[in-house]
Amino acid sequence: MTLVVGVKFRRHGPLNYYSPGAWDPVPGARVVAEIARGLELGEVVMAAADIDAAMLPSPLAEITRLATPEDLEERARLDQRLPEVMRTARELVEERKLPLKIARAEISFDGGRILFDLTAERQTQYQDLAKELATSLRCRVELRQIGSRDEARIQDGYGPCGNRLCCSSWLKEFVPVTIKMAKEQGLPLNPTRLNGMCGKLKCCLQYENEQYVDLKRRLPKVGSQLELEQGAAVITEISLVREQVLVTLTDSGTVLAVPAASLSRARIPTDEGGPPRGRRRGRASGEAGSDVPA
Repeated sequence: MTLVVGVKFRRHGPLNYYSPGAWDPVPGARVVAEIARGLELGEVVMAAADIDAAMLPSPLAEITRLATPEDLEERARLDQRLPEVMRTARELVEERKLPLKIARAEISFDGGRILFDLTAERQTQYQDLAKELATSLRCRVELRQIGSRDEARIQDGYGPCGNRLCCSSWLKEFVPVTIKMAKEQGLPLNPTRLNGMCGKLKCCLQYENEQYVDLKRRLPKVGSQLELEQGAAVITEISLVREQVLVTLTDSGTVLAVPAASLSRARIPTDEGGPPRGRRRGRASGEAGSDVPA
C-alpha cells in the first residue's frame, strides 16, 4: 500500500494521484505539481489514503510544493487574460470563416502555452489556425476538438427538471445513452423531449434504466390473457413506474388497474396446442413460462 493524495487541475478533469512527500495537504488545499506539460496549480480533493500500488501510475510523482500567495496571484493574473485570448481566437476564426467554434481556453501555469477546446461538425486538423494563433498570442498554442456533451458541460445551464445540468454539476464521466433506454421506459420518442442542451440523448435516461429493465422482465407483456376474479381479461397497457397493468375484461369491456403484485395470484390460460403459460415457480430450467412473477 502507498500513501497518496488526490489532486484535480480542472473541475471536471481526472483525479490524479501524488505522493504527499514532505507536505501534509488537506482537501481544499492548493498545490503545485508536475503534469505532462510542466508545473500546474491544482486542488487536493482526496485526503491522504493508502492505495494499492497496482492502481497507481509508475513512477509516482510527488507534490512539488504547497501553493504560495504568489502562486495564487499568478493564477488569477493568467485567468484575467482569458477573455482577451478568447476574443482574439474567435475573431480569427470568423475572419477565416472556419467551420468551428472556440468553446474554452486554458493558459498554463507558466504562461507559455494556451490550450483551446473547439467544437466542429467533423474531425478536422487545423494546424494553420494554431500557427496563426501562436503568432498573434506570442506563445505555444494547442487545439483540442471536443464533443457536444463536453461543450454543454463548459457552457453550463439548467435542464427542464429545474436542476443544474448533471454534466456540469456532478457527473464525472459520460456513459453511452441509447434510444433503447427511452423505449424500455415507455417514453414518447420525441427528440425535443429526449435530447438535452447538447443535442444528444439526456444522460438521465440511463440512471434508472436497469430498474426499468428489471420491472419489464417481471411484468407480463401487453396482449397477455389473464383469469381474474372478475373474469377473463387481456392486458392492454403496462405502467412501469406504478408497477401496475391495465386490463380489459373480455365480457364487459371494463378497464381495470391491477397491481403487479396481485398478478402472482392470477391464472394464465393455457395456449391451445402449446405448453401452459403458468407461473415459473417449480418449473425446470429452460421450460417455457410466462413473464408473471412467482
